[in-house]
Amino acid sequence: MIILLYILSIVPITLFILTLLLMDSFKLTSWRRLIGTAVGGVVCCLIMFGLGLLLNIEERGIADAILSEILKGSIVLYLLKKRKIALLSDATIYGSTIGAGFATAECVLLLSHGLVLHHDIVVGEAIMIGLEAAVMHIGCTSLLAMMLIMAQQNKFGTKTWQKAFAYTIAFVAACAVHIIHNWATFIPPIILTSILVVYFVVSKRSLFKKNEKAIHDWIDDCINNEIALLGAIRKGELSATNAGKYLLTLKECFDGETFFDMCCYISEYLELSIAAKSNLLLKEAGLPIIKKQENAARIAELKALKKRIGYTGEYAIAPIVQIRAVDQWILKELI
Repeated sequence: MIILLYILSIVPITLFILTLLLMDSFKLTSWRRLIGTAVGGVVCCLIMFGLGLLLNIEERGIADAILSEILKGSIVLYLLKKRKIALLSDATIYGSTIGAGFATAECVLLLSHGLVLHHDIVVGEAIMIGLEAAVMHIGCTSLLAMMLIMAQQNKFGTKTWQKAFAYTIAFVAACAVHIIHNWATFIPPIILTSILVVYFVVSKRSLFKKNEKAIHDWIDDCINNEIALLGAIRKGELSATNAGKYLLTLKECFDGETFFDMCCYISEYLELSIAAKSNLLLKEAGLPIIKKQENAARIAELKALKKRIGYTGEYAIAPIVQIRAVDQWILKELI
């Protein structure tokens, strides 16, 4: 019976994560990374539990909420730093699995503590423990992950202080939601949890739809421009496109060899980028993506060309080829 209670307490958490994965039409999340982030969430909870005992932190207090979100947020920041995530949907899913791992460990600890004290926890109570932990931790960490990825994508500004401010606001928002949840003891748990569950499902569904549309718009716009420029470079008709005309203006500013390397760099990047975006569409359609063995060598060649043209050359062609975090991610994951 006790084992059944533990299993029932984590069922809601599992259902939340499966719901998110079903909502994601692109299915780009890695199962290995999902498991890793979930384990990371468990470790964060255990660290928080140890800190609570060591520093005598009040359970469900302000310090408990702030430290919990900082610990979970550190994993999100690590994933962003290593460029493991670049899309809003993936940030939501990985953030949610971190929260799910944390919630799972917290459920086990809370249930164990309750069984020791009362010995009479019923099935309904076990499920409610799991639901409450799921909606709070998954909700807070997914919110934090979404805001952090938006900050990385310069949605709040490109300057360093603007990004720092956005990161701060992200953590403050997650902590605020956590604290408000802890303080909302005047609302019956079943009502509070029901409201949060409905909000979670509706908001995430809306987010995935908007994210899907944004990705399609980005792919359509990029592929059309990239194909046009690539065709102009191959045919030697640079003046046929605005990007090509700009590239011709650089011809007088660099020596012949460097300019040739710049054209090769642009051409190599465009081919890889078009192939990666095509794979993204195949992934969405549920079809196997096409990964060619020679692409690894081409990426290595792209890096070598980037080194040869130097910072000045890279800066000069930035208006044509401005490789953002999402572009680096898509080349790494889908080529």
